[in-house]
Amino acid sequence: MSATNCSELAPEVPERPAIKVQQTPSDQFNISAILREPDLYLERALDYYRSDRINIAREIVNVVRDAATDRVLLSADGEFLLKLLVAHFELDIGRDPSELVRDLRPVSVLQRLDALELWTRYLQATDRYEASIASLMAAKKLARDVDPTRQSRLNTQLWDLLIGMPSQRLVEMQYQTDDPDLIGWIEIAGLFNDSLSVGAWLASIEDWVDKRPQHESVEWLLSQTQQTSPGPKRIAILLPQSGSDAYAQAARGIRDGWLLAYMVDKGRAKQNTLPEFTFYDTVGKDREQLILDAFEDGADHVVGPLSKDAVNSIQATRTYPGSILMLNAPTTFGSSRPGSVRYLAWTIEDEAFKMAQSLSKRNHVRCVVIYGNEPWMIRARAEFELNIASPTRVISVNRINEFDQLTEDIGATIGIEESERRHEGIESIVQFPLEFQPRMNQEINSIVAFIDSSQLEAVLESLRFHADRPLDIYVTDSAVRGKLTELANGVQFTTDTWRIFNSEFANTVNEYFDSNPNMASFYAMGIDAYRFSNLWSQVKVAKTIAGHGSRYRLEPTGNFRRLPYWGVVRNRTLTPLSDVDHQETRNPYL
Repeated sequence: MSATNCSELAPEVPERPAIKVQQTPSDQFNISAILREPDLYLERALDYYRSDRINIAREIVNVVRDAATDRVLLSADGEFLLKLLVAHFELDIGRDPSELVRDLRPVSVLQRLDALELWTRYLQATDRYEASIASLMAAKKLARDVDPTRQSRLNTQLWDLLIGMPSQRLVEMQYQTDDPDLIGWIEIAGLFNDSLSVGAWLASIEDWVDKRPQHESVEWLLSQTQQTSPGPKRIAILLPQSGSDAYAQAARGIRDGWLLAYMVDKGRAKQNTLPEFTFYDTVGKDREQLILDAFEDGADHVVGPLSKDAVNSIQATRTYPGSILMLNAPTTFGSSRPGSVRYLAWTIEDEAFKMAQSLSKRNHVRCVVIYGNEPWMIRARAEFELNIASPTRVISVNRINEFDQLTEDIGATIGIEESERRHEGIESIVQFPLEFQPRMNQEINSIVAFIDSSQLEAVLESLRFHADRPLDIYVTDSAVRGKLTELANGVQFTTDTWRIFNSEFANTVNEYFDSNPNMASFYAMGIDAYRFSNLWSQVKVAKTIAGHGSRYRLEPTGNFRRLPYWGVVRNRTLTPLSDVDHQETRNPYL
């Protein structure tokens, strides 16, 4: 077998009585006991929830919620805890708990602290990261006086928030705050986000702690680094190297991104902490056997394969002796083993999901969806429609079959034809020609378009011809690649870190692949494949982590769901746009 080798966050108040969390299974407490002492059990449910025994917490809450009002009487404290827990549960499954969150009425200082933690999660769920971090810092300051035992958990929450932000946003935050505690946290999170391996991370933290030994984060930080597992020692990368099809072209970008990450890591990490890696050519090979061969050759981690067919055939077949990062997503996910098998795939569905999720949180969005004939456009439209939710409404969905008839099709899409038919009907009744100006459907205020860059200008020209008022235009990254016209100014799009945030990696990618932005995505994906392979144990399920190419959340299935950012075209350039619902972010619990 041929392979190519490369090495190298008040007054004093009594603390809430400590609740001894049961260590027995949930079937060992009964409904009668819960109904006799619902307040006590809701306290226990909150402790269960915070110790990640979420199913037990849910069972207690369900008993209290389902009980008839004459069978259970909650105190004001109990009502607070019930609303608090239900709101946490809603956030866990991606629902909007805003009414529950704003209906909380904390009385004691401890309840304010509980509410602050929930408010922090709510702000994060709506992508208001800076406001979320400010809320968490307020919670940390309050906890110092009333419940110091929470500091470790609050520190972990702050850390999880910060490492989900790109380094460029962290730098901006550092200049915008005068809180020395927050500045220190931003610095260490930035060091982590810039690190490509455990070795580089530990080396940078060692230097930072030497310079700032009194910072509040040091004790927590050292406890985390002491539990840090080393990354893999020997990695096998399975890519189609000798072919000439689309997969082979994508593989070249991934491989080059991997090698760039390695060379940068080499200058930051201690030499003996760097992984050794071997590239295996998958062309004409049995992928499952190739994985087994790679492990037999001494690999403790495999990256690949790349094709969806290969991933489908092997993703649920067996347990392997090491971890695997597959470079595509299966059609359906098999058994959940996120500790050993994960999937990194940049799919258009991620952008469509983000678009639907964001627009569903915005008020008064009434959109028309248009899409073309390419398979990815059809898949994106389906994913968007599947995930769009009230109060946003889709007025109509239209497929553009022939872009040479685009102006006519756009007119039909936004209601011009219907307006003309009404006019003709009225004229036929009155038997007299009437002065008329076609009007578009008055409900429509935005367009969601799944199109490519060659079609964007035509769509914008057609809208300018027909639309009688400005419309918000939302597209995916594919529509804003290449040269942009003045017409595109104001267009909002979903995209990734390297496209809108200036960085060394982004500059290298843009320069190297200036003529082919499609390939640049694979280059950025290769960088993140290297990083997530080396930081395998630091990436936690249900947590958001910023990569160099994009931002991700590891799902229980093992899938790295890409979480694109919003950008806007300004002066023909791509600019970051804060994904905010335009709601006020004043903290109601301070």
